[in-house]
Amino acid sequence: MISLRLRDLENIPQASIQLPVSGRMFEAPVRGISINTRTLQPREIFWAIKGQTHDGHWYVSDAEKKGAVAAVVEKKRFEQLSPLNIPVILVKDTLKSLQQFSAWHRKRFNIPVIAITGTNGKTTVKEMITWILQTKFNVHKTIGNLNNHIGTPLTLLRLNSDHEISIIELGTNHPGEIALLGSLVKPTAALITNIGRGHLEFFSGIDGVAKEKISLFKSLQKNPTIFLNNDDKKLTATRIGFKNIWSYSLHNKKNPRIKGRLIRLDKEGCGIWELNNTTRIHLHVPGVQNVQNALAASTVGLFFGLMENEIKEALEGYSAYDKRMQIIRNDQILIINDSYNANPDSFPAALDTLGHLASGKNHRKIIVIGDMLELGKKADHLHHELFLRFVDYEIAAIFTIGQYSNKAADLLREKGDQNVYSFTEHEALGIELKKYLKPGDTILLKGSRGMQMEKVLAYI
Repeated sequence: MISLRLRDLENIPQASIQLPVSGRMFEAPVRGISINTRTLQPREIFWAIKGQTHDGHWYVSDAEKKGAVAAVVEKKRFEQLSPLNIPVILVKDTLKSLQQFSAWHRKRFNIPVIAITGTNGKTTVKEMITWILQTKFNVHKTIGNLNNHIGTPLTLLRLNSDHEISIIELGTNHPGEIALLGSLVKPTAALITNIGRGHLEFFSGIDGVAKEKISLFKSLQKNPTIFLNNDDKKLTATRIGFKNIWSYSLHNKKNPRIKGRLIRLDKEGCGIWELNNTTRIHLHVPGVQNVQNALAASTVGLFFGLMENEIKEALEGYSAYDKRMQIIRNDQILIINDSYNANPDSFPAALDTLGHLASGKNHRKIIVIGDMLELGKKADHLHHELFLRFVDYEIAAIFTIGQYSNKAADLLREKGDQNVYSFTEHEALGIELKKYLKPGDTILLKGSRGMQMEKVLAYI
């Protein structure tokens, strides 16, 4: 169900409307908003956004042919378009107008809106929170990774009168983006999963990352709620200044309101943990970090009135997203596929999971690593620092791909480690890795999304 009408487009600041010559009624039913003619459905409004490689204005005629009920285009481009038989809304800047329209739409709903950001885990936490809350409420959420300056407005425009709670994920890789997105979302609650060394290419170190993430708090509405990760030093060092804080900790730090305790990982690497010293929860998603994510989601669930046993039932039925810490068994080889993303602060949990799953003399630990991207001038140093850390984990072999990983591998070889192998192509790496493997081995496969580390799986 969509809560939009064509006439609502009149709420875009300084917009003008061109009705078709045919005089088609301006009250046609609206199915949604689309910026892509490949996925556009009949009765959607087509918003002509200019991207890095494509310009939506090139496809306005295609949108009409596919059943768009209207198009939003920039005034300076209107005369270049072929004649249209649908209403055309003329604006100065289509991206800015999309953001403005989504902010107007958001104000129509007096419901709890939780904004989630953080360096690692924000998508998983969003999904876990949704999984828990949807047992009691009609939940609106960010779909996939539509969490940027274009995706967030599209997410907001899916809000309708049936929704009772909204869970919005906010991503950033440039200063000022969280402030912008927060001004659109106008959250009533906020959760920052953690602050780590991600996207350093665009920030002045981890303090710059912290400043960007914490700027979310400035967009909060009156009497907001903060879900605070007491295990993150950068967050606990911040003077938040709000009264209603629901703190949580997996390590009982700073006397948290909600407590978690990791008991152990099962043979599949999935956490068995305890909520508030009373409720034992057995997750079916692997990784130590997912216990932390589940604790964050549980805190939100408790805030909204769910009982611990209801949270337990929901979380024990939750399954993971593709490429986010998947456990794959291939004959007698165990693969930890964590190829969705990587940064220096997401590796420790992955390495701990590798250690849990490959304990014992007959289980070799193997790391297959691609570059951590968007680290800027610190890329070489941070890769070297990470690779030196591998020494503490008794790794049998390291297979690398990418310029930074290969340079860091040279450092280990200079120190006498001969079980480090570097490649420039996924195929060559996969073929040599398959030759090296033997029954009982456990592989950690990890790298930034742009490295496409999942390609290695095809060869093993």
